[in-house]
Amino acid sequence: MTSSGSRSDRGNGSEKRRRLLSKRLALFGVVAVLVLTAGCLGVLGGSDGEPAEHAPADSNVLLHVDADVLSDEDNQQLVNAFASVEDEEAVDDQGDVVSEFENETGLDIREANQFLLFANSEEGPINESGGIIVYSDWGTDAVIDAVEEEDETEYEQTEFEGEGVLYEPAEDPEYGAPQYVGDLGDGRFVFGPEAPVRGALEVEYGDAAPVSGDVRGAYDETRDGHVTLAMSLPDGSVPENDPMTPNVDVSAFQNVSVITGVYDTDGGEAGIEMGIHADSEDDALDVKDVIDGAISMFSGSTTNDDLKDTLRGIEVERDGTTVDVSYWNDTDELVELIESNDL
Repeated sequence: MTSSGSRSDRGNGSEKRRRLLSKRLALFGVVAVLVLTAGCLGVLGGSDGEPAEHAPADSNVLLHVDADVLSDEDNQQLVNAFASVEDEEAVDDQGDVVSEFENETGLDIREANQFLLFANSEEGPINESGGIIVYSDWGTDAVIDAVEEEDETEYEQTEFEGEGVLYEPAEDPEYGAPQYVGDLGDGRFVFGPEAPVRGALEVEYGDAAPVSGDVRGAYDETRDGHVTLAMSLPDGSVPENDPMTPNVDVSAFQNVSVITGVYDTDGGEAGIEMGIHADSEDDALDVKDVIDGAISMFSGSTTNDDLKDTLRGIEVERDGTTVDVSYWNDTDELVELIESNDL
């Protein structure tokens, strides 16, 4: 695919770029699910192969989304509740999601199965160091046509390791890094800046090994859910004193190596589960004490009975070097809590 084209800039105040980014995130990973429903953490599931097998070895963030979340009624309720609190227009139903996505991209989102965001947060912000792998039933021509239309420039097909599987924009954007597309075969694609896309292609077509080590091990051990996360905490990422929680000593988290999370729904309930992997059992005990103390402090400082019940519903347990934190509740009760603006 060759030719020239003009890729428009993001305009005054970057509105254009934000629109393109939001569509691309919808296309590649349902990041909105995390923002609107899971808060800070989520987790992954899925079948038909493992997208992490394509993530480069230096990835220290793995975030998986099962596309089934888009048709889940409990999740839909939570999305609507968060959207109403944020004064944003909620999506009415799954049919609207499918229709809007198809109208804007020419692709059927029902043909996407799994999404995986991978990144190396030590190399820079996730939008610069990360890529998104999609498992789908889409054809390559349809995907490239959709990307070209959204980015308003043509993409050129180039060879990688002797295969015509790398697509790069004919023109760089005025703002931000150019976005590349890699064809991993069989309806599997990787999207993102050049380095992560090439990294995933090197795993598929070259001699590079996929991600392994503590993050991959924790990722594989975390149960499936709508959204799944595994990420390492680089040295220096936890401050001595967190200004957001001045009365809580968070230094114990400096001895945490990996954090995992799962967001899921089940039979009218929704919940988030976290696994905090410490360096030793003593470190895990310290982390548990900090979390228990924080819950007790915040519970004692609020006069809102519903919020007190929510905080007291958080379960904290230690198993060896891992601290498990979970919170589950009826979806209807969560909706009421969200709409009361107490979260």
